[in-house]
Amino acid sequence: MSNKNDKNSGGFESFRDRHPILVNSALMALALVALGYIALLFIDVFTSHGQQVQVPDVRNMPLEKAIEILDDAGLRWEISDSTTFYENYKPGAVIDQDPKAKSYIKKIRIIYLSVNAMHAPIIPLPKLVDLPGRQGVAMLKAMGFKHVDLDSVPSEMGGLILQVTVDGHNVAPNTGVSVNSQIKIIVGDGSIVDLNPEQLIDPELMDSIDEANYKDAQETYEQEMKEARARAEQERKNQSTQDNQDNKKKEQDKKSDNKDKDKKKNN
Repeated sequence: MSNKNDKNSGGFESFRDRHPILVNSALMALALVALGYIALLFIDVFTSHGQQVQVPDVRNMPLEKAIEILDDAGLRWEISDSTTFYENYKPGAVIDQDPKAKSYIKKIRIIYLSVNAMHAPIIPLPKLVDLPGRQGVAMLKAMGFKHVDLDSVPSEMGGLILQVTVDGHNVAPNTGVSVNSQIKIIVGDGSIVDLNPEQLIDPELMDSIDEANYKDAQETYEQEMKEARARAEQERKNQSTQDNQDNKKKEQDKKSDNKDKDKKKNN
C-alpha cells in the first residue's frame, strides 16, 4: 500500500516537474473558484439576498411614532429634510418617505424621511410706512410672508402705506414675525382733499366775494377739519381699546389653558 502511494505521489511530482505551468494554472483556477464561492456566500449575508420586507406607511405620523414603527420592522432610517414648514401638516410630522410606502426593499436599505419643521420661520418685519402699497406687498411676499392683504382708508395721500398690522395688532419695524402671520397693509386712497382758504376760494374770484362770505367759508373749513381730527382721534382710541381687550383675552385664555393642563397632570 505504501509503495502504491509513493508511486502516485512520485507520478504527480514527476508530472508537475514536467508541466509546472499547467499544474500551477490549474491550482490557481481552483483557488479562484473557491474564493469566488466564499465571496458569494458573504455577499448573500451582507446584502440580505432573497430577504425583502414591505415598507410601512409612516406619512402624516409624528416623527417619534414613525421611528418606532420603522425600528420594529428592522429598517434603517435617516431624516433628509426638517427645515421647511408646511401649514397643511402638523409640526414634526412626516411629510414624505423614500422608498415609497408598501414597496419591497432589503433591510439594508435606508428609509429617508422628510419631516415638517416644528415652527414657521421668524423674519424681522421691514419698515413699510410711506412706501407705495404694491411695493410693500411685493417686498413681504419676496421675503417669504404668505398671507399679505392690502386695504385702503380715506386719506390725503393716495397709494402710500399708512399702517401695517400683524394678526390685527400694530407691530414695530424689525420685530420678528412668523411667515404664516396675517399681515394687513393699509394704504391711503387719496379721497380727502386738504382744503385751505386759497383752495377753498378761487383767487380770481376773490374780488367778487364779500368779506362775510369769505369768513363763512373759512369757518366752515375749520369746522370740517376739527371734526375730521376728532374722528381720527376717536378711531385711534377705539383701536387702542380693542388691542387692550384682545391682549387681555389672550392672557385669560393662556391662564385657562395652563389651569387645564395642571388639572390633567394632577389627574
